[in-house]
Amino acid sequence: MKVFIGVVIFFLIFLVLGWYAEVTIAQQAEELLSEIEKLATSVKNLDTAQISTQLEKINKSWIKSRKIWVLLIDHQDLDEFELYLARTKSFLANEADVLALSGIAEMKQTINRIPDQIRLTLENIF
Repeated sequence: MKVFIGVVIFFLIFLVLGWYAEVTIAQQAEELLSEIEKLATSVKNLDTAQISTQLEKINKSWIKSRKIWVLLIDHQDLDEFELYLARTKSFLANEADVLALSGIAEMKQTINRIPDQIRLTLENIF
């Protein structure tokens, strides 16, 4: 009986930690997406001061999120996002706004995909 109770407690702790990780990643992804959307708006409006501010905010949010995500997510997705971020920064530094917008779209797609991949659904199980 003691073994059964121990297994049930372990299982419940495991479920709660999994749920907490899923919620945390979803919240951080939403925060990053919001900042990326603001960056896209700034690029479309050609507001260079706001572009620099948004890039700094995205960098800070990414560094904060990456510390947790590196433990829970496939590293290929993290590397892809960092590549797209670096590419977008380079495009913006060279004033290639159209190319920067494509990099921003790639970043959005990557961040949208990450919470979907870790969510516990039948599609992800099978």
